[in-house]
Amino acid sequence: MQTAVLKLKHLGFSEYEAKAYMALVHENPLTAYELSKNSGIPSSKIYEVLRKLELRHMIQLIRGERTKMFVPIPPDEFVRNFRSSIEDNLHAVRTELTTVKPGLDSGYMWHIKNYETLIHRAKRMINTARESLLVLIWKEEMKELAEALTGAVQRGIRTAVIHYGFTDFKISRIYIHPVEDTVYEAKKVRGFTLVSDLKEAVNGRIDSKGTDAVWSMNEGFVTMAEDYLRHDIYLMKTLQRFAPVMRKKFGDRYEKLRDVYADEAY
Repeated sequence: MQTAVLKLKHLGFSEYEAKAYMALVHENPLTAYELSKNSGIPSSKIYEVLRKLELRHMIQLIRGERTKMFVPIPPDEFVRNFRSSIEDNLHAVRTELTTVKPGLDSGYMWHIKNYETLIHRAKRMINTARESLLVLIWKEEMKELAEALTGAVQRGIRTAVIHYGFTDFKISRIYIHPVEDTVYEAKKVRGFTLVSDLKEAVNGRIDSKGTDAVWSMNEGFVTMAEDYLRHDIYLMKTLQRFAPVMRKKFGDRYEKLRDVYADEAY
């Protein structure tokens, strides 16, 4: 019962409204006095709560032999009615919003400090993409996002993925980064970058201390993330074709290639 009360509160009901409805579902019909006693709602508040529940069409008044009594709308009917009401309101809001032409501030940065929030934002970006996706990812995040990425490919979204290390994930364009051990050994961190439709991007890092990421529609930020992924893909294509020569020149783990402060080769 406590769980149901909490969920009803999340849906916008007051604690007293939730407790009264659940008490009536548990036992009915009840008088206002009996409902107050069973639910723990103060008697001074019970009639106000009952009026609100009647307005929400969650309870009905019936006449007893000597007094008024109350019964709940069956839970299945309540859920159907509530869902229909929410959908109607959302449709009305959407209709109104389409007539408004606000000035969108695309310059702000949204900082993300929670892993679940990062994954949720990434899924939303993938699921709403209309044209293209560029992704840099490790196996841990791929487990979370594989289904969404597969759905995007099936919708015809142009998708290119840079994956650190081997993966069984199959899409038309996936580039396996060959130096995952070197990168992780150097930084002890997993990077994650996602660009959707060249209009929004999220870039972050995940390590033992937590998650630190930034999402934005800022044009400069999106362009920087896009260029970063494109150049990584250019490198992957080069390595696929010239790996033996490059290992001979730069080392088995491309140590000299990754040293940006020197231009040396063997």
